[in-house]
Amino acid sequence: MTSNIILLPLTNWVQQHLTAIFQTTKAADFNSAFDAFIAKDATITVNGQKLTRDQYKQQIQGEKFAEASAQVKFIGTVEVPDSEDQRVIAGKVGTFFQATIDERFLVLGAPETSTVTSSLNLSIAPDKTLEPPHLPGRGGAFDPRRVMHLDQVTLDKPGSVHIPLPNPNPNAPGSSA
Repeated sequence: MTSNIILLPLTNWVQQHLTAIFQTTKAADFNSAFDAFIAKDATITVNGQKLTRDQYKQQIQGEKFAEASAQVKFIGTVEVPDSEDQRVIAGKVGTFFQATIDERFLVLGAPETSTVTSSLNLSIAPDKTLEPPHLPGRGGAFDPRRVMHLDQVTLDKPGSVHIPLPNPNPNAPGSSA
């Protein structure tokens, strides 16, 4: 017996996929997360510049150069379905988020961090070029949704290093000794 999967609402789908993209630390996991999110023939504009899918992928990988971990904070999200009867299948999603990325390399014993602040407007629809998997017993476990159009305004602010300094005078007023 096979059963269809229950698809996440578009807002949750976008948040889950963006979080996966920014939190992956292995190339293979990043590629899988990216492929599950962006259609192969997506139209992509970043800061007013048209990018190919590969250029966009490289840009995100550059933001995550030597990532040890990341936190993604969604500040606001809005969703408009293409139709009421197909609310979770296709629509537009706008989201504003910050991703704080801790790098693997240490500077004076502390990780360097970068912050990506971004506004994304996405058009999501089933990707008709995808072939559902033909796995026995998993007939409906396939999510065909992908980002077809992406318009992003983004700022990558690298280079913050927070180094906890030792207290040079532990007996000074206000110190916790």
